[in-house]
Amino acid sequence: MADALPKPGEHHGLGDQYSFEAEFMGETLHYIEPGRRASMIWTWTNGYRISTDSLTDWKLADGTHRPVTEAERAEIIRRAVEYARDVQNVRLIVEP
Repeated sequence: MADALPKPGEHHGLGDQYSFEAEFMGETLHYIEPGRRASMIWTWTNGYRISTDSLTDWKLADGTHRPVTEAERAEIIRRAVEYARDVQNVRLIVEP
């Protein structure tokens, strides 16, 4: 997966303003941009792990959904790994 991750600065259709929200009870990590969010499975009981295959669609502000592209998925994962390292000081394990 590391070879597939985009380089910093390559946005692949994603916005510059974003945040992450971790849902502990539901074991879900949300990637949030103004007007939309994409969610993935996130487990934290045996190391911090995300499942890339679970990142499948955007939920838009109007309640509709659209698929996450492969390029968007790769950039969201790169941002999540970077955020975990730089902001949370943890190593995020990326699994398919």
